[in-house]
Amino acid sequence: MKTLHILNGDATLYVFKDTKIAGDILVWREILAEGPVSKNDLWNTRTNWVCENFKTNLSSYQEMVIDEGAKKEDLSGYHDILLWFEFDLVCQINLIYILKQLNEYKGNLPAIYLICPASFSGLPNFRGLGELNAVQLASLQKTKVKLQASDLQFASTAWDLYVENDPIKIATFLKQDFGNLSLLKPALAAHLSRFPAPITNLNHIEQVLMDIISSGVNKKSEIYARFWETEGIFGMTDVQIDYYLKRLSRHYPHGYAGFTFIF
Repeated sequence: MKTLHILNGDATLYVFKDTKIAGDILVWREILAEGPVSKNDLWNTRTNWVCENFKTNLSSYQEMVIDEGAKKEDLSGYHDILLWFEFDLVCQINLIYILKQLNEYKGNLPAIYLICPASFSGLPNFRGLGELNAVQLASLQKTKVKLQASDLQFASTAWDLYVENDPIKIATFLKQDFGNLSLLKPALAAHLSRFPAPITNLNHIEQVLMDIISSGVNKKSEIYARFWETEGIFGMTDVQIDYYLKRLSRHYPHGYAGFTFIF
């Protein structure tokens, strides 16, 4: 019987391969925290949106996301599942979706363990597992937490609330104890900040980007760096930041504070 390692993204995969840790690998490449999600037609919704907004072709999305994710549909050959995830919003939303799927698995479910560090000794600005070397990553095995059936049900409820996307219901949900999924709480709180402010009609991410630009930063690489200094909770890549800048370009077609939104 083997272990199935579910890794949140290729950045972790590159390091994981050097650890020589035994087991099969599933790389989760979706970013369910960005763009539309739906209850009954999730993968058509995601395929259309991702391919349109991130310049991904259909065959690549099918192979790299849908087919790869399907590896968890037959778990009969596994003794346990080890989830390697991070503290940010992108990882946490992916995590609760996967846990919901595992919660609905019809066969005998293997033991499920979670590795999800919020920090790492010696790395004061820790952003994720991809920053670690093979020895550091392997050392996290001792931190794994066994998830219970109640954790999977909790994640399922959280996912359903995320899909419904009612800020009042999410805010109410945040008032309870999150148990073994404690890092989901700050991530969902960050999600609430993505609802637009009533006066500016900008959400927190957009406002931060506008403030950075207003401060005189007008190179995209510098905008990325400044954003990541304070907003690591969102787990955004430069591609995602570009997506928000593109959205802002619709509000400011002639540029803003010396910055021209060109895409």
